[in-house]
Amino acid sequence: MDLEGAISLGLDEGADFIEVREERTYMTMIRMIDGVVRELTRGREFRISVRALYKGGWGFGIANSPNEIADAVRDAVSLAKLSSKWAEPIEVNWPSFEGSYDVKGRKPAWQTPIEDKIRIVEEQDRLAKSVEKVTNRNIVMGDTLRETRVINSLGTDIRQTLPRVRLAAYIFAHEAGVTESAFESRGGIGGLEVIEGTEIAEEAAKRAVEALSAKPAPPGSHPAILDPKLAGVFIHEAFGHAAEGDAVVNNESILTGKLGEKVGSEVVSVVDDPTIEGLYGFYRYDDEGTESRRKYIVKEGILSGYMTNLETASKLGLEPTGNARSMDYSNPPIVRMSNTFIDRGDWTFEEMVSEMKHGIYAFGSLYGYTDPAKGQFMFKAEGGWLIENGELKQRLREVAITGMTLEVLNNMDAVGKDLSHDPGMCGKMGQWVPVTTGAPHVRVSKLVFGGR
Repeated sequence: MDLEGAISLGLDEGADFIEVREERTYMTMIRMIDGVVRELTRGREFRISVRALYKGGWGFGIANSPNEIADAVRDAVSLAKLSSKWAEPIEVNWPSFEGSYDVKGRKPAWQTPIEDKIRIVEEQDRLAKSVEKVTNRNIVMGDTLRETRVINSLGTDIRQTLPRVRLAAYIFAHEAGVTESAFESRGGIGGLEVIEGTEIAEEAAKRAVEALSAKPAPPGSHPAILDPKLAGVFIHEAFGHAAEGDAVVNNESILTGKLGEKVGSEVVSVVDDPTIEGLYGFYRYDDEGTESRRKYIVKEGILSGYMTNLETASKLGLEPTGNARSMDYSNPPIVRMSNTFIDRGDWTFEEMVSEMKHGIYAFGSLYGYTDPAKGQFMFKAEGGWLIENGELKQRLREVAITGMTLEVLNNMDAVGKDLSHDPGMCGKMGQWVPVTTGAPHVRVSKLVFGGR
């Protein structure tokens, strides 16, 4: 059975809406720990998934080959009818899209011998190992080629081919009972040219060693400047998840019911934009076939929109924003971010520092915790600097920030011109998807700091 036949069968079985997604994926993963390859994976997958809607209930089925599509359709419809017992009806009036988009890359990773990729990882390990006082190196390189076709009963029919490459280094240094770490990565849409010429492991190694002689950050409330990496992670984790439509619908977000209200300083604008070509979270069509678009979540401090998929758009009375994403064929699309960032302002970093009599410059991000429902967060930064009389005076370690998300957004009083982006993987409901975080330098009038 072909995909069009699956749509017809699903409607004949009584579904209100049927979606079929065909996916081919090629992937490689290499992990080297302290000079030894600990993970070496290469795979190819082809699957077809079917999603059905019946009176507000969803069902999901998987076919391993075209011969199994009919069974997957019947599974999806029967499960949708079962789940409708606990669901509220959804009006199916979504827009449809047709088109195709393919990215090849100048040096396609899926055509490159795996031995050549291993040499890239080995070179990063060598660079980190050459830095004195480095004790442990963890280098990871992954690449995927994902080919998808999505069709549905409303007329959507899109095809998309996206190759992604990412290289990451997590480096540890030790001296006199003190261990510090640093993280660096590069990634994007395209081929091996995305990571060509990078020395991320050496950069991370030098920062980890530099932190060994730093002093612990003074705890308490201080004026602060956050670098683009830390500010980007903050806006993604602490704020972005709260702006995802499913969290809003389920009343698990501090932003529920706040459209059009002030949620931050007038200098703050937050964007989610899957259309920025080359960034790791780029796509032309989401996994429901909706065309992606740039949208402001916050515009000059005012909450301007939520990120939605087909279902949450209906429940919120909004248009789908193209933020439906799935990890792979075996998972239904859910609301996810793409390239999410604080938009650029008009300050320079030097201007921010020069006006600060006392404060902390915090940079990088190692890990953290957020609660979108309560609006709380905690992030461990990679490091920082003590600012005194407009100058960076003392290197700091054990830098952690904590607080309430909306308080911090309202306390931002300066946003830089120097917008930059970082690739990463975002987890939600067991699904991991490629995203990009981003921000310029931002200044916060008051922020709570603590140690480990």
